Amino acid sequence: MKTVDATPVVASGTCERWGRMTGVTCRRREAFVGAFVGALTPWTCAKWTAHAEATREFVPFDGKSASAVAFEVPENWVRAIDRPFDARAPANGATIAMVGDFKSVDTVSVRVERAPAGARDAKDANALAEALTANERAAVEALESFGVIGGVENGRSGTMAFELDGDARARTDADSGRTYYEFGYTTEVCRATIEEGAGGDKICVGPKGDLLESIKRRSRVVVTFVGDGNSMAVLKASAVSSRFDSVREIMDRAVDSFVVRV
Repeated sequence: MKTVDATPVVASGTCERWGRMTGVTCRRREAFVGAFVGALTPWTCAKWTAHAEATREFVPFDGKSASAVAFEVPENWVRAIDRPFDARAPANGATIAMVGDFKSVDTVSVRVERAPAGARDAKDANALAEALTANERAAVEALESFGVIGGVENGRSGTMAFELDGDARARTDADSGRTYYEFGYTTEVCRATIEEGAGGDKICVGPKGDLLESIKRRSRVVVTFVGDGNSMAVLKASAVSSRFDSVREIMDRAVDSFVVRV
């Protein structure tokens, strides 16, 4: 982690809080406390956030599957799942890598999954996106549970809403000739039970009948076929919807830099 001078906020005692918010370690210079602090207080949250983003550095993923898949993430992100790459996807797929900032739950995961028939027959990126998200959309209609939090092992979530971004596209690597399909979507999930409230609106209900907040997340996804064409390598970059724009650079960097070498 980087270290920056936190003098502008020392008077309000928020140095540590800025560190948690920005991922930057603060250092106080007490000599400036006093007459100079008043002149420095115009520093704002936006300025600190801009500083952190301007100094963000990316590094290649260097886990056990790095010889097979490549992508870039912030250097201070933590690795949570790290397994060797295997193009033979099990029935339920397998997460081979997951890294992120787990305080804010910004994550990038890579999975190997079996390609459904609709995906193999897809004519373009939009059709592929529709085929790969059919289960999520069906779960919304049926109020069923479906794991949609990328990279969470055995994660089950009630799917309250699902919407494709409508910006699917394909890109072909000039060196390998491999085609990558990119798309995005937004989910609203409930970590409890989904019920229909007044007027047919969906609500998230806890085990004691209490009303819980749902979780809205935005994801950017890139997919390519591997092995004999019946498996896919899927990178998913995801963040809470309310902060997605502030980490959009991270999400796009992971997706744009994703390369499969096998």
